[in-house]
Amino acid sequence: MNSEQRLKIIEEKLKDLNMTINMWAKNNELDHRIVDDLIQGNLRGTHGTALNTRKKMESFFGQIFGS
Repeated sequence: MNSEQRLKIIEEKLKDLNMTINMWAKNNELDHRIVDDLIQGNLRGTHGTALNTRKKMESFFGQIFGS
């Protein structure tokens, strides 16, 4: 899944909640820069903080980082 598809899925889900990506990140105690980098594909989320952020995102948004 590319970054545009990920972003579309995330925005659709957050639209129903009247939230932005940054608001969602803050509410889930996540760094919005890491969330943005994961969405854009600049980070893979395979270890450390990025992995924990990726797991939280996938638990909420579904398997958005799959192929």
